[in-house]
Amino acid sequence: MTETRQEVYANAAGLLSRMGFAARVEPAFTPAAHPRPVVALVTDAPPVLIGHAVSQVATDPEPHLPMASAKVARPKQWEPGDPQFAWWV
Repeated sequence: MTETRQEVYANAAGLLSRMGFAARVEPAFTPAAHPRPVVALVTDAPPVLIGHAVSQVATDPEPHLPMASAKVARPKQWEPGDPQFAWWV
């Protein structure tokens, strides 16, 4: 059975959260220059750790590795922390 991108990103978000980063899945993120919503991993983790997390949780990580990103607002803007980015394929 093949895993979905949403499952992979949810598991990667869990792993990144356990590593101390803010991470969540946005199942219908709409990038500014993109015609339709995409599944995105939103996190403040560095790109190398995002790739590492995806490769750790996916059976076949290659199709799920994010290629594009955009800065997003924090859900609770009053909380301190690093900038967050949405990552998607």
